[in-house]
Amino acid sequence: MNALSIDMDTCLMPWYVVRVKANTESKVAHRLTNRGMPAFLPVVRRLSRRRGEIEIPLFPGYVFAQFDCRAALPVLTCPGVVHILSRGCVAEPVEPAEMYALQCVSRAGCPLEPLPSFTIGQKVRINTGPLADVEGIVLRDNGRPRLIVSVSLLQRSVVAEIDRDWLDRSAEITRRVQAGS
Repeated sequence: MNALSIDMDTCLMPWYVVRVKANTESKVAHRLTNRGMPAFLPVVRRLSRRRGEIEIPLFPGYVFAQFDCRAALPVLTCPGVVHILSRGCVAEPVEPAEMYALQCVSRAGCPLEPLPSFTIGQKVRINTGPLADVEGIVLRDNGRPRLIVSVSLLQRSVVAEIDRDWLDRSAEITRRVQAGS
């Protein structure tokens, strides 16, 4: 198998949520990466009185990993790993669109803040800017538009501040019609 086909196989592999022991998220992500499995740990930057700016996990106790679930033993034997989120005995992959949106929001550098999961709101697609093609739910907070990206498997969400001009115009029109303006 050549390098190109290996890269293609890696791109097509699903992402899973790995439950880890408290305060081991960074170490587990690093260990999984060293074992040849792409790992993703979204973080939030916070100010600390003692240490200045620190990074804390956006979803404490969880790391995202990309691997073939039929070969999950290297993940399960990694120090700090508790289990892989699953339905019954079958590992449940993260929806690809949700994973893409979460990675884009994390890379964009927008201020992030975790939110509990919810089901109400207008689903939109960002048209331009660093979050182009990301789908999420628009929320207005203190007059500022925010985009909510959910990871349904974790039953958690993330909110990012966005620029009103980034929104898809059709979604903006739909929102105005629903609001009665």
